[in-house]
Amino acid sequence: MMFTSSPQSSNATGATTQSFEKEANATTNRILSTISGSLSILGSSFIIVTYFLWKDLRSTSRKILGYISFADFCLAASALEGLWHSRMTSSDHPSCKAQSFVTTTASLWSFFWTTFLAVFLYMIVVKKKRREAEIVFKVFHVFGWGIPLVIVGIALREDKLGNDLDEVTPGWCWINSTKDKIFWMWITGKAWEISSCILCFLLFFLLRLHIRKKVYHDKGQLSSTLSKETALKVQKRLILVPAIFVMVRIWGTTRFLLYWGNYRSGDDSAWWEEALLYLQGMGDGLQGFTNFLLFSFFTEKFQTTLKQAFLACRRIQGPTSEASQSIVITASEDRNVNENTYLLSH
Repeated sequence: MMFTSSPQSSNATGATTQSFEKEANATTNRILSTISGSLSILGSSFIIVTYFLWKDLRSTSRKILGYISFADFCLAASALEGLWHSRMTSSDHPSCKAQSFVTTTASLWSFFWTTFLAVFLYMIVVKKKRREAEIVFKVFHVFGWGIPLVIVGIALREDKLGNDLDEVTPGWCWINSTKDKIFWMWITGKAWEISSCILCFLLFFLLRLHIRKKVYHDKGQLSSTLSKETALKVQKRLILVPAIFVMVRIWGTTRFLLYWGNYRSGDDSAWWEEALLYLQGMGDGLQGFTNFLLFSFFTEKFQTTLKQAFLACRRIQGPTSEASQSIVITASEDRNVNENTYLLSH
């Protein structure tokens, strides 16, 4: 965001802090953020579209992933709008406030539904309480969509949304420079982000322990739909899910904690502060793309569908060999896991 040339501002404690508007509006940051945001929009769109196209993927866990993708889509799109348009407006301009409202709300939606995905899988796989999990899923709509709207709605009413001089953001509007700015940053984002990260790590870790126990200690208790090979795939993905979540969000959290602690490297930003801003610009908008890679692109279903499409094109041009057709048949028949673990295993 850029509407002032002031290199410094004051944080909630009244101490002078450094503005990063110059770095946020640099060509490097804008290009990197645009690439990551565009990839996230495409990835999120693919997850949503394939949910409706592929009927065999319409499980509750996939539906939750679709909700997360919708939130990530809104987050990436609004962040790009802020990076290229709202940054040119003042803090109290309607476009800056509107962009902040959408971006902040979408971020909270993503945090809430990502956490609930971990809760849902834990209830089904570990506790084996599918009926209760489905009931909680219906009730969670009120919390998953409603609480973020209420929180950000209150911030909007209290006139807290606006330009933060890129002290914590990498080029878009969030919380304006008020005396209680830190408090509103916690309430509208960081408190939920850190809590979501901790809960996801804990629940996915417990899920992994449960599956590991079934594989290595209770070999005879593995269900017929959860083979050892599938269980091992789940274990690997249970490591990647929280790890990727942290990797894409840690840069912004690090900048926030540095700002909260009133740490400054000097009047001019250091190279590592610029690097943190660029990494945040890429990471904050990249969640939708990482979910696409993890739950779609590197899955057997996606690869099987590509093979089927390729063979369909080959059939139009001429007959295909039995060997080529057997690849698709084998891949399709190999899908013998229930929907409770399919999201993580395939």
